[in-house]
Amino acid sequence: MKNPFTYSNVVTGSCFCNRKKEQDDLLEFIRASQNVLLYSHRRTGKSSLIKQVFLNIKQQSPDIGALYIDLYGTTSEKEFITRIFQQLNILETNTDKLLKLLKSSIDKFSFQISMDPATNSPTITPAFKSTDENLILKNLMELLEKFSRKRKIVIALDEFQEVAKYVNATSFEKQLRSYIQQQSNICYIFSGSQQHLLTAMFQSQDRAFYQQAASYPLKQIETKHYIPWMIKLFNSGNLSIKKAIIQGIVERFENHPMYIQLFCFFLWRELQHNSWNDQTINMIERAMIDQKHLEYQTLWDNLSINQKKTLKLVLINNGQNLFAAEALVDVNIKTASIVTRCLKTLFEKEILVKNGKYVIQDLFLKKWLALNA
Repeated sequence: MKNPFTYSNVVTGSCFCNRKKEQDDLLEFIRASQNVLLYSHRRTGKSSLIKQVFLNIKQQSPDIGALYIDLYGTTSEKEFITRIFQQLNILETNTDKLLKLLKSSIDKFSFQISMDPATNSPTITPAFKSTDENLILKNLMELLEKFSRKRKIVIALDEFQEVAKYVNATSFEKQLRSYIQQQSNICYIFSGSQQHLLTAMFQSQDRAFYQQAASYPLKQIETKHYIPWMIKLFNSGNLSIKKAIIQGIVERFENHPMYIQLFCFFLWRELQHNSWNDQTINMIERAMIDQKHLEYQTLWDNLSINQKKTLKLVLINNGQNLFAAEALVDVNIKTASIVTRCLKTLFEKEILVKNGKYVIQDLFLKKWLALNA
């Protein structure tokens, strides 16, 4: 039987764990055409949640058109616009109708059409050669408005913080907002993981998207929801694991969905060939940490001596009381100002995140540091 646990791809269906309240909340936002800012730390399941909601819409509410746009890796307004154009076939699957609509909606610029071999549907790519991209954006947003006159639409802009890194981010945000605020039958889900960038975009009064979306932080999945889900998936492979052991796994990996999926993937594989013993969990965890050793060693070697000390400071003190004199002495840091500078750098490198206290974002890096640093 195929391993039911997955960690490297978006997860939906039976592999998706609970989040029923979050699914209901997002659907309510969508039906009300209320824009929403969905954010959390990396790999906590934002994309999977959106895809699961969209799957529910496809099965239960086909009257709603749903576009998922992954903005990760985009570096310009042109790439942003292109990513959306390439998904328009989702809203109109009939090629002839889509082309007719494009020709009647597009003003003074051309586009290329190719067929996606996987879906056998047309993929639209605008040509920017001699055309003002502002005009293309205008045509695109007006086209989306036309689609929304026939049925409600939800557009998920995943990793939306990438927009803040564009060269002309300020003017682009203003243009984008001017179109979005006029679209009464479209819900935008702005999703991302770099909270400091998203906070600046949506909570700074001098930014275009100030208070333009309902804030929805994605919390960790509760242990009580993990237990029946994990038992069901292990039982599907005739593998029986006690509730107390599952609860211990969830706690060990701090209720983080990606790490739990990853560990369970290897646990499933191990139990297909070997019987359970008291060292199974420790053995698998250590093997997983060892697999990441070269990556973490490289990261560690590229840190300055004070950054290394600050990372140890966070580890030893669980991210709290980092400026106490005793804590600084323990890691041989002379002044609190050194810690302040290093925390800022580690935060910018996304090694640390702040959630009431400083947290090492990669749980396995945290475990590796405890063993090796």
